[in-house]
Amino acid sequence: MVCLGVLADAVADPVKDWDGRMTWCAQARYVRAAGTVDAEVLRNRRWFNTHPQYPLLLPLAQVAAQEATGAELDSHAFRALYAAFFPVLLLVLYDGARRWAGRTAAALVTLVAALVPCFTVCEGGATTTYSDLPLACFYGAGLVLLLSHRARTGNGLAAGMLLAAVVLTKNEGAPLAAAALALGAAAPGLRRRAAGALRSTGGRRLRRLAAAAVPALLALALLVSWRWAIPNREDEGYLGFVRIGDLWPAVFTRVKTFGPVLLANMGDWQHWRGFWWIAPVLLLAGWRSLGRPVAWRLLLAAAVPPAIGWLAYSVHWDPLYLADVTWDRFLMQAAIPLFLLLGCAMAEVLGRAGGAVGRLSATRAEAA
Repeated sequence: MVCLGVLADAVADPVKDWDGRMTWCAQARYVRAAGTVDAEVLRNRRWFNTHPQYPLLLPLAQVAAQEATGAELDSHAFRALYAAFFPVLLLVLYDGARRWAGRTAAALVTLVAALVPCFTVCEGGATTTYSDLPLACFYGAGLVLLLSHRARTGNGLAAGMLLAAVVLTKNEGAPLAAAALALGAAAPGLRRRAAGALRSTGGRRLRRLAAAAVPALLALALLVSWRWAIPNREDEGYLGFVRIGDLWPAVFTRVKTFGPVLLANMGDWQHWRGFWWIAPVLLLAGWRSLGRPVAWRLLLAAAVPPAIGWLAYSVHWDPLYLADVTWDRFLMQAAIPLFLLLGCAMAEVLGRAGGAVGRLSATRAEAA
């Protein structure tokens, strides 16, 4: 029902989000008019253009949807493409949670995710034309395949295609893809019963990782080569003013400036419905699940997108504004590994509750 509501909004209304109208839909118009991603308006410095070096995967997908349907220039039918990523997020989440937490816990955490407004109506959600929700889907699906016990080359290639999409979706895609590959390299393999099985498993894991790394590296090379002829303007350009020596102390000293903004955003009832009060309680209740190897990898994977945002706020000249408009989106990017971790904790809580009910029933039966 929630997904149908999102779809109804997408097909009924035009684009209303600020960044979508100003930047990403404008980029899609340029690309469609020029018939190429090397549009003159991007390559010529005299044209005003916000974030001209921004990865164009989603604007390009938007153009492909318009061309495939023969949509007019002013048609907003492409919004259904962005709305479709919301059920994709829920399906990927359910599939991953079912693998590590079981069907009941998977159903519960997926239901919680479906009812968090940030994934639908907030900036970056399914009713906008931002790239954050698609990035969350690509990143989360790649992680599910890389952290799976099935060390198959086909799984690695599929994960690599998803990580290539991560690289080509947003600027922070490259570090996210690198983090996913690193966690995949550290993921446990199949059950090891003998020395021969150990060598076989290690070889399969290595082939899976290589199959995942190749598409991601090719996508990064493609992005770098495309940017080569595009002068950057109307962009923060972090690499131009960030000094490594100043970054480390700023990460700790500037948090008192933007930290309250982060807490206020996480406590916003209209965006999160109290989720950030419930999640820590659930993790504490299911603390034993954190002892599982996959749980620690999910925790690290969920921490990467917020860590990227934290670093950006630490060096930006206006961290209050930047944190206010982007923190929810960084949290959204971490949605799938975070909810998978909550699924593991939920399974632990349900298991203990079921055991307690069973013991209580046995005690009553003995008393009777």
